[in-house]
Amino acid sequence: MSNLFSSNAAEGYKQGSLSVQKVDGEKFIQTDVCPQAGDAILDLGCGTGELSAYLADLVGPEGKVVAVDPDKERVLLAQQSYGNVKNLSFVEGSASNFPGIGSQSYDIVFSNQVIHWIPDKEEVFKNVFGSLKSGGKLAARYIERLPSFVVSAYKVLNPENTERLCGMFHGEEKAKTEQYCSSAGFRIIKSYDLMNSQLVFQNIHNLLKWIWTLTHGVFDPNLVTDERLQRYYPYSSRDGKPPFDFRGIKEESAVCHLIAVKQAGDELKTLDVTHCK
Repeated sequence: MSNLFSSNAAEGYKQGSLSVQKVDGEKFIQTDVCPQAGDAILDLGCGTGELSAYLADLVGPEGKVVAVDPDKERVLLAQQSYGNVKNLSFVEGSASNFPGIGSQSYDIVFSNQVIHWIPDKEEVFKNVFGSLKSGGKLAARYIERLPSFVVSAYKVLNPENTERLCGMFHGEEKAKTEQYCSSAGFRIIKSYDLMNSQLVFQNIHNLLKWIWTLTHGVFDPNLVTDERLQRYYPYSSRDGKPPFDFRGIKEESAVCHLIAVKQAGDELKTLDVTHCK
């Protein structure tokens, strides 16, 4: 199947983000993040920048978005795609190394589907807390565990790389993540689960390409054989017939949503935490 993966992993990730992550990410921004004109936002783990650009549009010319990702190729592609957006900058970095770390200069730190890839979550929340203004907001989407169709792909389709692939993921139970958040000093406003509304793939190629890009190219399509595909449960259970639809299946598509605020003394910055106006 390797001949079908002609783009690099960053370009594939961009395509996958548009179909799998962008819609739900924008809904989260609209309903819970609620950026205001003039806000300074850190997008922690920006990928190829689709949601960063959306945030930049919402905060307007008086605001700014600093978007950070550890994947150099994704950052370069984001810069090429959105380099003309004046209030948006893309920087190679991480949760332990980003512009304004510890500066108390951001109104919002936004993180979409990133926390579960980071081993040291205590450091993440500590760094975010120290980088927010008093009354600033953390808004994050993450997963507790890998979907079973992803784990199955690792084990059945890429057994040579299973240990490395599984070692990339560092998800923890929602209660434990909430504990990290509270221990850093945050007041949790909301913490809830929703099903990913876009987790559907029109063919097996799109499904495997999404996994390939998700893993920064570590998942190797060269190792996928017809024999292995016949043992891969999403494929075998449907006799190879698309679409491969995981929407509404909790074990496959549940995403945790977290909204927390850095307290300003004994009072909180005035927030509408139920909906955006």
